Amino acid sequence: YPERTCAHKLIEKQALRRPEAVAVGMGEQELTYAELNSRANQLARCLRKLGVGREVAVGLYIERSLEMVVGMLGILKAGGAYVPIDPGYPPERVGFVLKDTAAPVVLTQKKLSERLPSSKAKVLCLDSDWDRISRYSGKNPRWQSKAEDLAYIIYTSGSTGRPKGVLIPHQGLVNLITWHNRVFEVKPSDRASQIAGVAFDACGWEIWPYLVAGASVHLVLPELLGNARGLWSWLTK
Repeated sequence: YPERTCAHKLIEKQALRRPEAVAVGMGEQELTYAELNSRANQLARCLRKLGVGREVAVGLYIERSLEMVVGMLGILKAGGAYVPIDPGYPPERVGFVLKDTAAPVVLTQKKLSERLPSSKAKVLCLDSDWDRISRYSGKNPRWQSKAEDLAYIIYTSGSTGRPKGVLIPHQGLVNLITWHNRVFEVKPSDRASQIAGVAFDACGWEIWPYLVAGASVHLVLPELLGNARGLWSWLTK
């Protein structure tokens, strides 16, 4: 596998090759590769102004949405490591994760921001604060990350005690992506479904390999998650 690169750099190449192709969609909403890359670049530049750099943890307290994907990619482009936090978690667990990672910034959505426990982290809403974020350039920022740097931190369930943060480096993520795309022969024409919750490691597996390959990722709507017949219909459209 390419040992000295990062997933966000490989996605930038797809934005050059296939700018008008759909990168991610949810219901009637879609972002092309050019749009996804530009928005993530704007967010990355904003995050750097807030002090995010190499291996700085950034909380991602967010529901499944296009903003979720922009947030994940933008954090990587800023050089940081994203920390996915499920909005359904008890406040005690959310507070523990933010304190344990010492995340200086938390990305969220307006409707969720009031549920965040008190902390020293700066809160940035990817919906209501987007006017502020969009003032930054959409050009690719200077690459800061190294392959051995952290890409994300994901926490265990804590069922045997305190939750533990598992540190995933860029080279490990690229290794997984490369293996996945070889075994499943992922092509730009493929459409992939994204169903796992943001704090479940499978969420990344459902996103990164397909964006790196130039395929399109489609996020399931919340109302379909508890509806087996509706989900089956959506998957087989």
